[in-house]
Amino acid sequence: MKFSSVAIAGLSLAVLAAGCGKEERALAQERPEQATAMDPRAVDPPLVATEMAVPGDLPAFVVTGRGGACPRMVFLHGMCGHGLGYVQAFQGAAREHGGVLGLQGDVPCGGDGVFSKYSPDPEAQDRRIRNALAACGGEAEDLVVIGYSQGAYIAERLAERWPERYARLVLLGAPTTPSAARLRDIRGAVMISGELDARYRMKEGAGGLMAAKIPAVYREMPGARHGEMPDAERVMDEALDWLDALDANARPRP
Repeated sequence: MKFSSVAIAGLSLAVLAAGCGKEERALAQERPEQATAMDPRAVDPPLVATEMAVPGDLPAFVVTGRGGACPRMVFLHGMCGHGLGYVQAFQGAAREHGGVLGLQGDVPCGGDGVFSKYSPDPEAQDRRIRNALAACGGEAEDLVVIGYSQGAYIAERLAERWPERYARLVLLGAPTTPSAARLRDIRGAVMISGELDARYRMKEGAGGLMAAKIPAVYREMPGARHGEMPDAERVMDEALDWLDALDANARPRP
């Protein structure tokens, strides 16, 4: 595979209202305040999020695992967002935990095509994820799927449909409370809210999963409004450590 370096600063996020159902209205109300920022700490060897061509689709943004391995995590950004800044925000933690692939939305939110959202069909997004991982020589199996806002909405439905493929979740700032009924067959989930976001959704989601005896934990990102990821390296590293420890205790796969 061949990667080209990408450096984009000052990404801004916007929201496009769409749909008329309850869940669509909830998605339309999500309003990220500002873009995420690249973690400034020096990393040796240097970490660079790269743009990877995906045949028949938009490029994906990739932080490889150690030794250049194809990622074992997938990141889905929020509505009318851009995945690169988010991937950069926790790229050190991503490298330590096997790498991450940021899948761009497939519906543009403006004429310039910079920002995007995801079409709601989980089969389409699953196909895109499988194709993107194949482009770097990997396979879509036993993945961690990380979703922010609309990305959390999509991640929840991917895990409901294919729990053997999307077995572990990190959901951030979901527009609706994550459902234990949908996630009954997963191996575990971390629910994260910004300190200044609507925390009750993610708290209730974690509580519902635990009540259903599905391993789950709630975490907060200090000082964060919706769409922000300050202190992302620490918070995401702790979340992924928790999933790794859970995996070590071997909850049976569905």
